[in-house]
Formats: sequence, C-alpha cells, structure tokens
Amino acid sequence: MRFFWIFGLICCVLANGLTTIADLDRMKHDLSRFLSISRYNETEKSVARAAIKRALEAVGLASMTHTFIHEESNEIGANVIAVQKGPYFGTGNDKMMVLSANYDTLEGNQGVDDNGSGVAAVLEAARVLSTLDNLYSRQNTIVYVFFDMKHKALAGSHAFVEDVLLPLMERTNTKVIGSVIADGLLHFDPFPASQAMPPEFESFFPEAAQMLHEHSHMGDFIQVSSRSDIDDYLVKKYTRAYDRSCQMLSSDWEFHPWSLNLEMNIGNITTLDRLHPFLYSDHSSFFFHSKQKNVQIPTIYLTDTLNLRGVRQYCVQCDGLYMMTEQNMKFLALMTDSLIRLLIETSGSSALEVVDDLYSLMFNIDPN
Repeated sequence: MRFFWIFGLICCVLANGLTTIADLDRMKHDLSRFLSISRYNETEKSVARAAIKRALEAVGLASMTHTFIHEESNEIGANVIAVQKGPYFGTGNDKMMVLSANYDTLEGNQGVDDNGSGVAAVLEAARVLSTLDNLYSRQNTIVYVFFDMKHKALAGSHAFVEDVLLPLMERTNTKVIGSVIADGLLHFDPFPASQAMPPEFESFFPEAAQMLHEHSHMGDFIQVSSRSDIDDYLVKKYTRAYDRSCQMLSSDWEFHPWSLNLEMNIGNITTLDRLHPFLYSDHSSFFFHSKQKNVQIPTIYLTDTLNLRGVRQYCVQCDGLYMMTEQNMKFLALMTDSLIRLLIETSGSSALEVVDDLYSLMFNIDPN
C-alpha cells in the first residue's frame, strides 16, 4: 500500500511538472468549477458550500454546517467545518491545528484569488492529509474551517471562535497549537513597483519595508502576519515548511518567492486603530476574543495582499479565471505545499520523514 501511495505521489509530481505534494490539476478543477463564481448572496454561497462539502466527503471527511446570526444585520451565515480526529481528540493531550479560509466574496466579484485560492488550498491539504492517514499514524487533530461573512465584519470567524473553538478548549482542555488563515494565495507579480502597501507600513514594520525596497517593490512574496511572542513558534514552523517547499520548487522555476513577515505588537492599545489595515481579516477573530486575557491561540495570517498587488490595485473586481496563469498556479501550488508540510509536522504524522526522504531521493536534496 505504501509503495502505491509513493508511486502515485511520484506520478503526481511528474504530471504537474512541479516538485510539490499538492495536486495542481485538482486545484485548477476546484477553482474553475465552483470557486470562480460570485459567492455574495445566500443562493450563491449555498452552491459553494455544497461543493466544499462534496469535496470533503470525497476524501472521507464528514463535515458539519455551523450556522450563526450576524450581530448587527441579523443575517444568517454558515461556516463549514471538518474535523480530522487524532487519537487524543476531546482530551487534554490533543494538540490541535486549525486550517481555515473564507469562502464568501464581495458583491459581483468572482473571487478566484480572494478567496477561492485559499479554499482550494485548504481542500487540497485536507485531501493529502486524509490520504496519508490511510498509511501513516498521526497524533494530533486537524480542523478545517471555511468561513462565511469575512466581508461582513469577520462574522463567520468570530462565531467559530466564540461558539465552537473556545467552548471545545474549555470543555476538554484541548490545546490549540496553531491556527493558519489562508486569504489569497494565488497572485504572484515579479515586476518592479507591482506591490503597494498601506500608509502605515513603513512606520510599523521598518525592517519589512527595507526588505520590500530591496526587492524593488515586486509582488513576489507571501505576507505572514503574526503577533510578537505569542505566535513565534508557529511562525518558525511555517517558515521552515515554506523554505522547504521553495527549495523543492527552485529547480522548476526561475523566480524565487520569499516571505515577508509582519510581527505586530497588539498590546499597545493606542496603535490599534493605525494597525487596522493589517488586522482586517479572519486572524483578528483569533487575536481578539472573549477569553483573550487567559486563552491565547497561536495564529498566523497568510496572504498575497489581495488588492494591493498588480492589476488589482486599480481593478478590485479583476479576480476572474484569467488569474489562473501558469505563474500564479505555480505560486498557489507552492503555498499549498507549504501548508501540507506544516500540517504533516505539527499533527505528528509519521509521514514527515517518508515525504522528505522521497524528495531527497528524487531530486538529490539534503533533507536537513
């Protein structure tokens, strides 16, 4: 059985023409079939939810719909949740990982990058980890979440944290060792001056601003946002996974993607208003919640910066199928690969050594 899985992975790599674990063709299918249609009103969103649930079911993951009411508008929203249980699920010995992406869009926006790409990446990560479970042991639980209403005051992620995650942690003493928010993983623009940043960028992140300047303000990176101290361990783990994935891709791609780390000090309340452009996404629901004084949830936010990159600076609605260029899809494969590697390691899967050994064999790369 293990031989056939390894053989299948090799075939997948050769078919993709990329040295990544992620199946690029499968993600292209998801993006073109149900993640390139506006997901703004309930009718549109229900179609997307059904497709997400079918994709999860196809890899053996049961899903549930978590409904909630928007606190201001009284609209009913719906998150989709799938739990890949570990042997210690529901106990204090579990070290849970949460991987999430919002599936809703702005009105009239096809949402291929924002955030069809994040949804496609989470679905592909779920497929790979579920497949590995058939062959390798895994110690910790992984939760996959698809948020509704990011574009309506982050209502879906807020409801998930308050109604689902915090009660679970309190009731079972489960420890959440990491939460990763994927929000735009497709757009790669390696041309000078293609990348903009919010006005307060330089004052809050001078080192990152210097790095961006040295890279001629090109949109050839992934932004990793985190908090000082609280998220350091998760950032370190993700950076290792990302660098490893970049190393695998280096032989196939002339470009060299890098990561731009934005570490925020959110303890200073006087600067929070000015940090708003860097906080307005679903990671804020994990930063700021009803039990934040006593319960900290390590969280990182991954984004290609959405409408601050390339043509989308001038055309927010330009987020259709034409975003699926060969270059952008390679970037998405890289990002998905880094998420898979992170989950394999943090979930305690015995597949980690096998996967790295396989790539070392195929591409003569030192696994250390």
